[in-house]
Amino acid sequence: MGNFIEFQNVTFRYEVEGEETPETLRDFSISFQKGDFVAVLGHNGCGKSTLAKLCNAIELPQRGRILVNGLDTADEENVLTIRQQVGMVFQNPDNQIVATIVEDDVAFGPENLGVLPAEIRQRVDDALKSVGMYDFRFFEPHKLSGGQKQRVAIAGIIAMQPECIILDEPTAMLDPQGRKDVMKTVKMLNRDFGITVIFITHYMDEAVQANRVVVMNEGKILLDGTPKDVFTQTKLLEDAGLEVPQATQLAALLRADGYDVPKDILDMDELYDAVTALVPHP
Repeated sequence: MGNFIEFQNVTFRYEVEGEETPETLRDFSISFQKGDFVAVLGHNGCGKSTLAKLCNAIELPQRGRILVNGLDTADEENVLTIRQQVGMVFQNPDNQIVATIVEDDVAFGPENLGVLPAEIRQRVDDALKSVGMYDFRFFEPHKLSGGQKQRVAIAGIIAMQPECIILDEPTAMLDPQGRKDVMKTVKMLNRDFGITVIFITHYMDEAVQANRVVVMNEGKILLDGTPKDVFTQTKLLEDAGLEVPQATQLAALLRADGYDVPKDILDMDELYDAVTALVPHP
């Protein structure tokens, strides 16, 4: 699979009341392939949200260029096509929900794209079914839970049929069940529909579910690899102000006490299996 989004030596800084701020990204290069499920980690201010906004031309680089499916984001003629291909889901679903009925909200994007009414009807139904919210299609969004609202926001993006969805800390305002529901939905979209997912999070247990993890620090890439490659770099992560997954921490404590458990444990199921294997069987 080829590169779908490509950052080529990108430099970006925000302007506040006409004054230049420090560079958020400097000479930054990265690529995301079609079908990827990438988790992006990093402490606040490291450039994660800027990366997201640059991916679909909400922001434009001051230097370098960004290609989306071969289209330069800096070319105004490409912006509509790019935003059709790259959908954004933000942290607070209330900021994305615009209608008073769930199905009308999901229809909003396709309507703006000029999709025919019969096609919109099919897209709305399919999108709501894909996120498990079809039975709520006539509900008022403000009566839904946080997790349900976020799934409606995701359905609104799916109805636009993008090739890529970027989620900027979509579970930060949700309870544990809401977080699980959103992660299940996102994984299904990647697995069953081949949608490229760039998932910005500060939850390690979410990041381990991706097939690739990118760790950002001070506007640069600190680590980039599989979850097992990245989360074994505990010193680098701690120096960047990040924790490793809880199961990885517990495995490290067990190794320090002399127990022979693997270094690359990522979740509690793996830890349970490793500990069980140490218990002698009759």
